[in-house]
Amino acid sequence: MGEPAIQIDPMQRKKLRIEQKIAKAKTRQALALQGQIRYRKENEIEFFIRPNPRQEELLEAWTHPSFKVFTFTGGNRLGKTTIGTIIAIATMRGRWPWNNLKLPFMHNQIRKIRYVGQDWEKHIRSVIIPALKKWWPSRVPVKVLKNQHGIEAYWEDLDNGSTLEVMSNKQDVELHEGWEGDLIVYDEPPKRNIRVANARGLIDRQGRELFCATLLKEAWIDKEVIKKKLEDGRPDPTVFNVHGEIYDNVGFGLTSQGVADFESKLNPEEKEARLKGIPSYMSGLIAKSYNRQRNVVEPFTIPTNWLVDIGIDTHPRKPQALLFMATDERNFRYLFHEIWDPGSGHDIGDWIVRIMKRRVLRINRIICDPLAKGDPNNDNTTFDKIAEKLFPYDIILETATKDKDSGIIEMNDHLLGPNKMPSLFIFNTLIRTIDEIEGWMYGDDGKPVKEDDDFMENLYRMLLLDTEYVPPEDEVDEEEADNDTINPITGY
Repeated sequence: MGEPAIQIDPMQRKKLRIEQKIAKAKTRQALALQGQIRYRKENEIEFFIRPNPRQEELLEAWTHPSFKVFTFTGGNRLGKTTIGTIIAIATMRGRWPWNNLKLPFMHNQIRKIRYVGQDWEKHIRSVIIPALKKWWPSRVPVKVLKNQHGIEAYWEDLDNGSTLEVMSNKQDVELHEGWEGDLIVYDEPPKRNIRVANARGLIDRQGRELFCATLLKEAWIDKEVIKKKLEDGRPDPTVFNVHGEIYDNVGFGLTSQGVADFESKLNPEEKEARLKGIPSYMSGLIAKSYNRQRNVVEPFTIPTNWLVDIGIDTHPRKPQALLFMATDERNFRYLFHEIWDPGSGHDIGDWIVRIMKRRVLRINRIICDPLAKGDPNNDNTTFDKIAEKLFPYDIILETATKDKDSGIIEMNDHLLGPNKMPSLFIFNTLIRTIDEIEGWMYGDDGKPVKEDDDFMENLYRMLLLDTEYVPPEDEVDEEEADNDTINPITGY
């Protein structure tokens, strides 16, 4: 006789089947998770949902069709190559890969992009190409061709036909001519003639430029790109600038310790350039908190209840400088009018009265350069002539302070306060004021240069007035209270 069959308890059999199902489910789950991890790694651009703060500014501005030229400048390791590569690939795809938001284009043709690096070996092969490989989504078929240097310099999206051509800043300028496209990305500053040759190709498609760079010596980019002006002198509204520091990328790929280790190897001048992205030719800039996007605004009519201060900087042999500043209910300041004209003290007074009446301004205080008083024994100084014109309107002309150091601190605090919010704004029609604030520098002696600083003198002096908004009705109540005061001697 054979051995009797082993009898398995039905409950045991059921338990075994359940355990087998759980094991298979866990295997499927593990395989799915591995697939998700692999997919995410191979399509990392679809999960770029946590840019650093400066990258986020740029990405938000990119969706506005009015901007045509973008600069993303700052210290080393800010994420410049990363954001340049992501925008280049997204432009080829026509959408942000992480949310499918369509990007603005002026046509329905296939997109054409140029990506300009420095030299082929040290920069393009070692920095740009690895970034393109990292961020290109594996699910999108792509044709890549190598150039004579063995570098993957031509990329074609086989889904939609869009192309990306990698070029070098050291190629002959003729090779950059005769092209048209939608976007040029410069990873590190190009030579000026290279920029001009490429920019011509953007005209037909109303394309865009993106400069991702640490500016060390390229002063022309600061002057001709970042601070570009219209023919009438106003800031060009099609330019969008973002400037950051290496610290902005801490927590987004960098660690505080890593930055500290790098910082320890730099001298003071290198720290300014490498960490903060401030080039040597801009290290003496006085208005360090100024930012065109943040502080320059479109003009509007100043409400009649806002308080208006006026600063006057007089000169015997050049035009007179008058600056008008309004303070609103939040104690935000607005520079809304400037005058730069030759004239006498009487002329200055007339200008103020005329503008005050025409714009229905609520004048708070008017201050004047102490030098306008001239000889104390002379009763007919420029100061006296201005005061004479203002006196019939119950306006007392005051002498301005000379505390320039405190005024500069106050100016930078208003341009960007400790809470990272500005409280000083400049109308874009104030051409000379903007020129001065963008170019006011410390000299070799550590003191502000006494050249093209007339409106800056007015600005810091008015800010030191520390004007606080008072509603018109409160002002009237105070006047009535003063009028109701009884003279203790006369009894009236």
